[in-house]
Amino acid sequence: MNVTRENIIVAVGAVVAVVLQVVVAPSIALFSAQPNVLLAYVLVVAIVRPLEAGPVLPFVLGLVCDLLGTGPVGGMAFLFVLASFAASRAFAVLDNDTVFMPLTILVAATFAVEMLYGALLMALGLAVNPIDAFLYRALPCSLYDCVVGLVLYPLFARLLAAGAQEREMHTPRLR
Repeated sequence: MNVTRENIIVAVGAVVAVVLQVVVAPSIALFSAQPNVLLAYVLVVAIVRPLEAGPVLPFVLGLVCDLLGTGPVGGMAFLFVLASFAASRAFAVLDNDTVFMPLTILVAATFAVEMLYGALLMALGLAVNPIDAFLYRALPCSLYDCVVGLVLYPLFARLLAAGAQEREMHTPRLR
């Protein structure tokens, strides 16, 4: 494993995201909607580092999310890995050096994860009906996750971009 400045920032950010999910998220829940800081963090890292995003961070944070919640263990871990992969590949293809594309990918991925998790809860009999799963779980939670992601994205884009520029400056360019 390569220990670099970016990897340390991602690891420290993951620990901070877990602490925020445990301590802050239950306190700022509106009605039954609670922000999923871990999902927003995983997607932001996948978008900021599309070529280096692997399955380990999303799986571990998804498993932590499953163990903190009341749903089935492994559901969020699977959805985090799928969403991270899809978001990183979508950003690698659709990147046009504007803020619009990362935020669009973030919104679409959070909505997809929350909808698929709602469908998983319905399939397992934990949600009452599709309207409850959509209106009271998926829609408010995905909007809340987007707000958290909108706060995290500029921060991590700046932190991790500085390290990438340093690497490029010290690496000789062979033509």
